[in-house]
Amino acid sequence: MDRESLYFMSKDDKNTFDFDESLPPLPLPELRDTLERYYTCIQPFGTPEELAQARKSIDEFRDGVGAELHEKLKQRAAKMKNWLGTWWEDYGYHLLRLPLLPYQLMTMASQLEVVGVPETPEYMLKSFSRIIFHTLEFWDLTRKSAIKPLSSNGGKIKYSSALYKRFFSTSRIPGVEQDHIEKHFLTKDEGNTPTHVLIGAKGRQFVINCVHDDDTILTAPEILVALQRLRSILDYEPEGAGVPILSHDDRPSWANNRARLMEISDANKETLKLVEGASMGICWDENTPQDYEECSQLGLYGDTHSRWADHASSIIAYRNGRYNWTGEHSCYDGTVSVSFATFMQLSLLEVPEPDWSLAESAQVVELQELKFELDDTLKSEITRLRKEKDERGIDITATFTVFDEYGKDFMKSQRLHPDSFIQVVMQWTYHQMHEEIAPTYETALMRQYYNGRTETLRSCTGAVAEFLKASADSRVSDLALAKSFRTAVDDHKRAMDEARKGNGIDRHLFGLWCAAYENKLEIPAFYDDPLYAKSGGGGNFVLSSSTLGFTANVGFVAPMLIDGYGVFYSITSGAVFINTTAYRDSIKTSARKFNDTFKASFRRISVLLEQLAKESKL
Repeated sequence: MDRESLYFMSKDDKNTFDFDESLPPLPLPELRDTLERYYTCIQPFGTPEELAQARKSIDEFRDGVGAELHEKLKQRAAKMKNWLGTWWEDYGYHLLRLPLLPYQLMTMASQLEVVGVPETPEYMLKSFSRIIFHTLEFWDLTRKSAIKPLSSNGGKIKYSSALYKRFFSTSRIPGVEQDHIEKHFLTKDEGNTPTHVLIGAKGRQFVINCVHDDDTILTAPEILVALQRLRSILDYEPEGAGVPILSHDDRPSWANNRARLMEISDANKETLKLVEGASMGICWDENTPQDYEECSQLGLYGDTHSRWADHASSIIAYRNGRYNWTGEHSCYDGTVSVSFATFMQLSLLEVPEPDWSLAESAQVVELQELKFELDDTLKSEITRLRKEKDERGIDITATFTVFDEYGKDFMKSQRLHPDSFIQVVMQWTYHQMHEEIAPTYETALMRQYYNGRTETLRSCTGAVAEFLKASADSRVSDLALAKSFRTAVDDHKRAMDEARKGNGIDRHLFGLWCAAYENKLEIPAFYDDPLYAKSGGGGNFVLSSSTLGFTANVGFVAPMLIDGYGVFYSITSGAVFINTTAYRDSIKTSARKFNDTFKASFRRISVLLEQLAKESKL
C-alpha cells in the first residue's frame, strides 16, 4: 500500500468526479420486501404479543398509507439517480438541535507514531508544518480533480467521490429550526475556490493564504516560518475574545448569535465568510494529551474558544505534538475521514523529511488576524458559554484501546469475515455485561451508487441472537457454542452483502417517513409501534458501530442513546484498534469495562474456534 497507487490518478484516468456519472442509481427496494426484512429483524426484541401487534401494524401500513408513500418514492426515483437526495442530511442530521460538540462530530486520533513521526514538543512545529503541507497536497489533488476514486475488487468496483468536495471549504450553518450545508469549495473546472486556512489559538483567529502567485501550494519550510511567527504572537500577546465558542452552543442559540454577529457590521459578515469558507479549520490547542485515549477525549472538549464547530473538517494540533482529525458528520461519512488520515500517514512515511534549512530563505507568508466587532450581548453570551462548558465537564467518555493478540489474519484463517467476526464478538460483549440483546446499528457502505452514502445494517440477525442465547446457556457445550458463533458470523456477512446490494431496511423506512413529512401528511402509526423504537428504529440503537477498514486509523462519534455505546474499530493483520464511547451520566454503561470485556471475549472465542478446528480434524 503506497500513496501513489492509492491516491494519484494515472495520465490515462479521467477527471475524478466524472466516474460518479457512470455509477448506478441508488436502488429502491420493493415495499413488501423491506417490511418482511424488518419483521424478521425485530424478532429478537419482541414478546409474542408485541410481535403480533407489530405484524398487524406492518400489514396495515403495507396495504394502506405505506403503499401511497412508496409510490411517491418511485416517482422520485424515476427523476433522481439517488432518490434519497439531501433528505439524509436534511432530516437525519440537520433537525437535531444539540451542540455539535460533543454530540455529533466525528473525531480521530492521528496516530503519527505508527509512521515514525515523533509526537514531542520539540518536533511539534515541524510535524505541524508537514501536516499542513500534506493536507494542502490532498486539497490540491481534489481541487484539480486528480484524486483517485476509492475502489475495491482490484478497481472493478469504484465508489462515489462526490463527498470529497465537501471535505474542504464547507460548513454546517446553524438555523433556528434546521441547519444547512454551505459549500464554498470548487474544482478548477468549476471556478475559483478559497485558498486560505484558518488557524485558531488562544481565542484568536488567523488566516494564511496557502498558494503562491503561480498557484502552487506553500512548501513545508514556508509554513514552518509562518508557524514560528504565530507561536511568538501566541506566547507573548494576550488571549483573544474567544468568539468561536459561540458555535458550540445549541443550534438555535448559535443561529441567533450568528445572525446578531452579522447584524453588527458588514465587516463581521466578511470576517465570518472567511471563517466559514476556509479550506481547512485548524485549532492550535494548548493542551498536552499523553496518549491516544486522552487525545480522543480532548477531541470532544479541549480548547473550544479557539475552535469553530461548524467546519466540515478540522485539524486539532496539541502543544506537545499530538493531533486529532475531526469531521462534521452531515457533510460526509467516516470513509472520507479514513481516506484523508491514511493519505496523511502514507505521506509522512514516504515523503522525505523537508530540508528545513530552506526556512532561512523562505518567502514570508502573510498572517492576517481576524477580529469581530462584539456588542455587550455577544460578550455576555461568550462568558455564559465558557461557564456552561466548565460546569458541564466531560459528559461523554471516549476511550482508545488496541487488542493486539490477533487480527484479520487469524479471523481469515478461520474462514470468517473479519468485520462480521468483530460484530458478533461485540454484541456478545454487551450481552455478557448487561444480560440482554442489544439492537445494533452498523454502517453499510453505499458509495458504489450514485451519490451514495450509507445504509443501516441491523447487525443482530436471527443467527446472532441465537448465538447470544446459547452463550448464556450452561447446557451448551463449548464446541456447540463455537459452531453457533460461526453460523452467526456467516449470517451477519450475508445480511451485510444484502444491505450493500440495496436490500436494506432503514433508509427505505426513512424515505417513506420523509415522503410523508414533505407532503405534509400525518406520520403513519407504523412508526409509533413500540417495536420500531425497541428494535433501534428512529435512532434508538443501543450499540452504534462501524468498521473503519483495514488500517490502524479509527475514529468515533457519541452513542445514540444515554444508556448506549458507540463502538468503532479498524482491523490490521495482527490487531484491532478500538474507540468506545459512553455517556458519563448513564448508571448502566461503562466504556472501559466494555473494552475489558471485549478483549476477554476475543480471547475466549479464539480458544473455542481452535478447539472446534482440532475436533473437526479428528
